[in-house]
Amino acid sequence: MIEQKRIGFIGGGQMGEAIFSGVLASGLVKPEQVSVTDVSAERLDTLGKKYGVFTAVNDGANSGARVVIERSDIVVFAIKPQYARPMLAAVSGAFRSEQLVISIMGGITLGFLEEFFPQNPVLRVMPNTPMLVRRGIAGIAAGAHASEADSALGVELFNLVGMSYLLPENLIDPLTSVSGCSPAFAYLFIEAMADGGVEKGLPRDMAIRLAAQALAGSAEMVLQTGKHPAELKDSVCSPAGSTIVGVHALERGGFRNTVMNAVTESCDKMIEVGKKA
Repeated sequence: MIEQKRIGFIGGGQMGEAIFSGVLASGLVKPEQVSVTDVSAERLDTLGKKYGVFTAVNDGANSGARVVIERSDIVVFAIKPQYARPMLAAVSGAFRSEQLVISIMGGITLGFLEEFFPQNPVLRVMPNTPMLVRRGIAGIAAGAHASEADSALGVELFNLVGMSYLLPENLIDPLTSVSGCSPAFAYLFIEAMADGGVEKGLPRDMAIRLAAQALAGSAEMVLQTGKHPAELKDSVCSPAGSTIVGVHALERGGFRNTVMNAVTESCDKMIEVGKKA
């Protein structure tokens, strides 16, 4: 049960913060159960004061990482993938065999991780930043030594900050491009809709909130009704109405083709990053 586990984060950046802040907001995990290390003392000072978690600066000898590992039952690697190999090589020997290793490093495969953790249960997880507001999505792939209990623990952890899917590793990169990269695409869409509203006279702040709420409400309609997005779209498009004219304008600009390209090219990039690690 997650409320009985101590959780360590190697890396205190935006994604790491999104996860542990959401977990703490659930109330099941207390600040004293969370440890964070990072190379930036200033960043750790901010996180420690804001959340009340234990922090340790990581130096050239990786002393902070070793302290966090010692204090934790679950260790989350939340660093950039280009730093994966030197970090894992430096600290893998400090792990106890029963510790659950979770990687949220983009493109880093289970096979790569298990070179450094041949005995530990390992989960490869791809989260997204809306975990900061507990509306995130995570894809979880289990390594060779991860038991059903280990996978269930990972699902329980990430369900605290949204929803999670246990899936084969070959689907992790496609999931990342759809749910991990897409918040940026959604922000662009919100900004563009707001810009259109501003052009027609709406105040900027109002236009942004209107666009964001419309997108959030539309997403909730898909989730709650279970209807295909095309069916919901058709229900809004009255014959000869303003909405179908707007849809036509989007199609004229190659909207769906552009979005599909954004998703597939993001996926290809994630695979490329993993190969370079």
